[in-house]
Amino acid sequence: MDYSDLEKIGTYDHALRTLNLQPGQQVVDVGSGAGGFVRWLAARGINPIGVECGDAMLAEARRLGSGDVREGVGQDLPVEDNSADAVVFLASLHHIPADDMMASLREAARVLKQAGKIYVSEPMAEGPSFTVGRLVDDETHVRAQAQAALAACGDAGLTITEQGRYLDEYVYSDFAALGRIMVGIDPERAAKFERVKDTVAEAFDANGRKTAHGVAFEQPKQFHLLTPT
Repeated sequence: MDYSDLEKIGTYDHALRTLNLQPGQQVVDVGSGAGGFVRWLAARGINPIGVECGDAMLAEARRLGSGDVREGVGQDLPVEDNSADAVVFLASLHHIPADDMMASLREAARVLKQAGKIYVSEPMAEGPSFTVGRLVDDETHVRAQAQAALAACGDAGLTITEQGRYLDEYVYSDFAALGRIMVGIDPERAAKFERVKDTVAEAFDANGRKTAHGVAFEQPKQFHLLTPT
C-alpha cells in the first residue's frame, strides 16, 4: 500500500509532541512491556510509571533499569487518583480483553489530574508489519475492538479532542529478534510461532527493508487524544 500521505514519525516522538510533555510531568504507560518508553521518557526529564502484567516483560524491564515499573493491568491501575499529567496506551489497548477496554479507559481517566490527557496509539490491521505478524496472531478483530472502544469513549466520561493517522516503523536486528518480541508480548504465541516459523521467515524477508540498524517494517497507526468530559 502507498502511505506517502502519512507523516512518518516514531510513536515515542508522536506521543511527546501530541501531549506536549514537559520535564517534571508524570506519565503512566499502560502496557509498558520491556520499559522502552519509560526509559525514553526518563532520559528527557519526565517522570514515568510503567504498568505491565507480563512476567517476562516485567523481568526484562527491571533488568534494563526501567525505574518505576509496576505489576498491574489497565482495568485496575496501581496508580493514585488525580496523579498523572498523561496516560498513554502505545499499541496496548487491543491486548486488553474487549470486555475490559472501557474499564481501562475509565481507569486512565481516574488517575489523571484535572487538566490531564490520554494518548492512545493503535496499529492498523494493514501494512508490512501486520502482514508478517498476522501469520502468528491475526489481530484484525481485536484491533477493530480497540477502535470501537475508542469511538465509544464517551461511556468512560471522555471526549476525543484529536485523532488521525501516521506511519511508524518497526526495526528488528534479525528474524530471531522478531520472534523474541512477538512471544515476549504474548507467551501463548510460542507454539504457533514454532509451527509456522519457516513461513514467517519468508514473509520477513519479503516485506522487510534492510537498513543500517536492521530490517524495517512500516506500520500505519491510528491515534486518539482523549480528555475528561
